[in-house]
Amino acid sequence: MLALDRLDPYLPALLVALALAAAVVLWRVRSRLLKRAARRRAAGYRLMDYLKAYTAWVDWHRDEPLLHRDPDIDIPAALAQAVQVKDEHFPELSRCMLQLLQTHRELMQYLWEENILRMSHAGQQRPYYADPRYHQLRDTQDAALDTLFLRCRELIGEEHGKWRDTRSDFSFSSGMETPSPPA
Repeated sequence: MLALDRLDPYLPALLVALALAAAVVLWRVRSRLLKRAARRRAAGYRLMDYLKAYTAWVDWHRDEPLLHRDPDIDIPAALAQAVQVKDEHFPELSRCMLQLLQTHRELMQYLWEENILRMSHAGQQRPYYADPRYHQLRDTQDAALDTLFLRCRELIGEEHGKWRDTRSDFSFSSGMETPSPPA
């Protein structure tokens, strides 16, 4: 009892010191969480930018001959960078990214086969936009991209708005010059 009596004059100061210490600890934890969320959001925007660049790459290469390429290993830089960002910041997107990589491989295989047919003049020589198989492959790829965009936006806390129809067209491609919102 005597020890408590001696602490009575210091008790308010002790409580203030404990409250300040708790406030500092909470402030540091909060600032670390905010920084981590900002880094993740920035990584999400980079991932989406790489995926946009990849869709433009696919449409640009649609009519380009695939002469010295192996469709099994040919991965464009934008897609490789998207995979790297996913690996570093969004491991929960692995299944979605795997689906996109599979659709990429199928599309490249189709373009490779079509190129061989065109070079040997054995193909029907119809443009890709008139080929239902090409559209089916691109629709599957668009669905994989849309899922990736949607999940990425959810993971960075940006659930408003929707990403749809990521296939490059004039309106989408013209938007490539403007960067994604800053983190």
